Amino acid sequence: MNLTRLQTFVEVVRRGTFAGAADALSFTPSAVSQQMAKLEAEAGMPLLAREAGGVRLTEAGRLLHEHAVGIVDAVHRARIGLIALQAQQVKRLRIAACPVAAGAVVPHALRLLRRRLPGAELMLEETEPAEALRADRADVGVWLAAAADPADPALAETVLERGPLLVALPAGHPLTRLGELDAEALAATPRICGDSRWRVQSLRAQLALVSAGEGYALVPGPAADPLPAGVALRQLAGAPAWELRAARPADELPSVGTLAAVEALRAAAARERRSSAATALLVAQA
Repeated sequence: MNLTRLQTFVEVVRRGTFAGAADALSFTPSAVSQQMAKLEAEAGMPLLAREAGGVRLTEAGRLLHEHAVGIVDAVHRARIGLIALQAQQVKRLRIAACPVAAGAVVPHALRLLRRRLPGAELMLEETEPAEALRADRADVGVWLAAAADPADPALAETVLERGPLLVALPAGHPLTRLGELDAEALAATPRICGDSRWRVQSLRAQLALVSAGEGYALVPGPAADPLPAGVALRQLAGAPAWELRAARPADELPSVGTLAAVEALRAAAARERRSSAATALLVAQA
């Protein structure tokens, strides 16, 4: 008998309705109905009695259900075992990250990966990730980019997190009295990246200059967690968006290690998002 039909049958019995099984399996109710019709045709007799409140098992249905549960559970355990075996066989995983991702997101992802890939040697290079991927120095890259930046066709990219840029101001600046700023309000304050005096690239250096009272900077949330002393964050009306992206080479089939890395980075990004939101709220209330 077809495994998918047996899985659908078990879920219909568990949920009590075709609609409930459809929700659990991400099918449409009509697809569930078709699967059950085919399974009953294979069995040669009705398995379910359709009633107003849902379905109930026929005598044949009870007999098949007893065996189907065991089959579905055995297949599930086998799949879990194979995934675990594949994870144990991952020997090395190389991650390339931009400085912000290397400090704010990757460390938590590494903690997750040490549990999921216990036998793997985990390696981190703080560098330009796309370049490292193209040079085969990394299996996965993670970096911050402007949301408007086009995707690289040579890479299979995943957006882990997205949000608007925030205004970083000196903590004692008069504009910190406002909850949200706009371009007009900021016009009289020099922007660190737009001032020819300051030829700095790193967000850490920009925030240090903000803390020293030299101007303001536009920063993504992860770059400001933890927030340096002497810096306040504010929302900016119409702010451009940033994205935290993970990528692998597009021309390679994803390995177990690569998939595990992307999922760990996604979980770490979600944790970072909650932390950044809490930091922004506390600073806004200061």
